Amino acid sequence: MKIWLANHYAVPPNIAGITRHYELAKEWAEEEGAEVDLWMSRFVHPRRSWVTEEEKQAIPPVKGLCLNWLWSFPHKVNDFRRMINMASFAVVFFLQGLFKKRPDVLIASSPHLFLAFSGWMLAALKRVPFVFEVRDLWPDSLIKMGGLNNKHIIRILTWMENHLYQKADQIIVLTEHQRTFIMDRGIDPCKIELIPNGVILGSWEPTPETRDEFRKRMGIPEDEFLAVYTGAHGPANALEYVVRAGEHLEPGTSIVLIGDGPEKEKLVRLREELGLTNVHLLDPVAKSEIFDYTYAADCGIISLADNEVFRGARPNKLFDYTFLGKPIVSTVDGEVREIVEKNEVGIFAGAENPEGLATAIGQVRQYSKERKAQIAANGLDYIDREGDRKKLAHAFYLRLKKLVSKEK
Repeated sequence: MKIWLANHYAVPPNIAGITRHYELAKEWAEEEGAEVDLWMSRFVHPRRSWVTEEEKQAIPPVKGLCLNWLWSFPHKVNDFRRMINMASFAVVFFLQGLFKKRPDVLIASSPHLFLAFSGWMLAALKRVPFVFEVRDLWPDSLIKMGGLNNKHIIRILTWMENHLYQKADQIIVLTEHQRTFIMDRGIDPCKIELIPNGVILGSWEPTPETRDEFRKRMGIPEDEFLAVYTGAHGPANALEYVVRAGEHLEPGTSIVLIGDGPEKEKLVRLREELGLTNVHLLDPVAKSEIFDYTYAADCGIISLADNEVFRGARPNKLFDYTFLGKPIVSTVDGEVREIVEKNEVGIFAGAENPEGLATAIGQVRQYSKERKAQIAANGLDYIDREGDRKKLAHAFYLRLKKLVSKEK
């Protein structure tokens, strides 16, 4: 089977960003014998820079996997230029796809709808099944976060969203909330499949030196209790409250935030204004190293804004932390809280509450060795049941295979 998989923000593990699609594509090529074209942007959004030739050369070749690096308009801030960046990637994907031999199935992933719409048009022209992967509910999330209030643009995006739901042969969602949201739009539940994020079991093993080495890289003493946050630094992540938690931490406790985004400079200034020495903001690191940094910590933080749109979120770091056996301190109510509490892998600290976050971190610090060991075991059990990327990739592939067989 020949598969096209397009995501504007996809990257391989040696680059900081979203590795879901590379891992799926690699799994399909290696384990299922598929021919996979992965379409990605040469301009990396989280760090606002181009992929280098050295980074491309560092990616091991995979038989059956073709990486298509597309141009998109560069930008530094989230203004109208980011919209041009999104639209340009969608246009380039459409134009290049027109002149390439047709696949058996085409998958286009959100968050933005321009790429998905290009994917639907290409699939229609080439007469192949179209799969719409929903990673973010546009325009609903934009509206609820206050980032979109132009009624004309909202009308256009809402039309595109409904059109894609209706025309897609298959819809893939990452959370139960997304499934329910789309079903409530009148879409047949039978064509909506949950394939959440996950991790590749066996892809990482610690060494005896890992903890010491990466604590030194972060500048954290061995006897310090360390809570880590890894990921985007944007308005949606509400990291101001994580930084402010530093004012309430017990002595001998630190927070490290690893990543980048439009709020990074603001957070650095806030830390300096508050005079905090127990909060550290580090540059983003490649996915291939993020497990090492996380392993060196004592617990992981999940933070999102206190907004209805995130009640149904299931961030990738949820799977990273549980895979590594780290207790989770979450500020996110809804689906994340349910998973954390049901599987007994952490604690809910309250939303946008610096003092509550610091208190929760203090509680985790007091956990016994036995309780930490049980949390680690619970985390691995959860990953085995719901977050094993190999199992998820196989389930995804079987769904694609069924779609393609119906067309023949």
